[in-house]
Amino acid sequence: MNLQIAWRNIWRNKKRTAITISSVTLAVVLAIFMRSFQEGTYDVMIENAVGKFSGYVQVHQKDYWLDKTIDNGIEINNKLINEINNVEGVEGTNLRIESFSLASYKKNTKGTMIMGIEPQKEDEMLSLKSKIIKGEYINANDKSIIIGSDLASYLDINVGDTLVLMGQGHWGQSAINAYPVKGIIKMPSPIINKQIVFMPLLLASEYFSFENGATSIVIKFENPNLTNEITQAINNTIDTTQYKAIAWQQMSPEIVQQIEGDKAGGLIMIGILYMIIAFGVFGTVLMMAEERKREFAVMISIGMQKTKLMVISFFEAMLMNSVGIAVGIILTIPIVYYYNVNPIRLTGEMAESMVQFGIEPVLPTMLSFSIFFNNTMIILIITGIAAIYPLMSILKMNVIKSLRN
Repeated sequence: MNLQIAWRNIWRNKKRTAITISSVTLAVVLAIFMRSFQEGTYDVMIENAVGKFSGYVQVHQKDYWLDKTIDNGIEINNKLINEINNVEGVEGTNLRIESFSLASYKKNTKGTMIMGIEPQKEDEMLSLKSKIIKGEYINANDKSIIIGSDLASYLDINVGDTLVLMGQGHWGQSAINAYPVKGIIKMPSPIINKQIVFMPLLLASEYFSFENGATSIVIKFENPNLTNEITQAINNTIDTTQYKAIAWQQMSPEIVQQIEGDKAGGLIMIGILYMIIAFGVFGTVLMMAEERKREFAVMISIGMQKTKLMVISFFEAMLMNSVGIAVGIILTIPIVYYYNVNPIRLTGEMAESMVQFGIEPVLPTMLSFSIFFNNTMIILIITGIAAIYPLMSILKMNVIKSLRN
């Protein structure tokens, strides 16, 4: 009955109710929208550098990550591959040879990252074919290479031209050869795009004189949230005196630090937003309480208990807040979904600054239940605290003074 009375009461003054609901709705929209953009940017950063390149988990020779040279590579054997593939959640493995060489074309030279790959498997994992902007994708038996579009622009090289590579192979052997460029690829990460050279794994083995070898085994699995569990499961399965599985957080600590630093700034901004929301909601509650003092005094004077009036007033506040939150979520879902599918592409100086940090200059939103739930709960708590004021004003009310005013 109290709930029914509260519901009827909030619609007696439609203008006041509309103002209160609108303030809560605006708070929900701003909080969720801001947070989803922030988390979406982190997702792009991780996906570009990890999901679309290094993979979320890799297996190496145990000393490789301390000294990332081709000499600390793995001699591939079927026993190791089978052990990894039998771990629950693992869908497959990709072998890679990664090292650095000097690339030269005519008078232009640049340090590059050579990545020997299994073309078919890498395409299934990273969709490399779809990223080819000129020429063709390589196959397993090719004697040619594909290079990043920014690297191609720097060297002024095109499809069909021959790129000279000079580096150091396995156990100090010279690695010098020339390869025709079969395709030019545009990678999502600007930093990777400036230095990447892909070649078939067999060709990389010849170039680095590392037959039947690899520097890393990339683990394929569906859910990135299972990264730590799968890393631990692999380390529990393989011989850790020779090999070690490493999660992306350890392989790319600079990304973790960058995200943590940005999150700190983001939390300050969202904290300021919550403070603005709190003052806005409290302002509407204060206005409502002051306007209704005489009404409350009349009801108490004709015999209504203060406790019952407090309960009804609390229900009124929470009903208005709940309606505002529901409307805010309904309005936010299509907006967040739209920008998740069609992210904002930045241009100008802001885009350039993001490129310098190795981030693709796009701003997508993250469509996540946790973002909606967490922000809704925080705003519900804020509005619940704000709803205490009219209760206190009823409790301390001087009925005669309120009636005279």
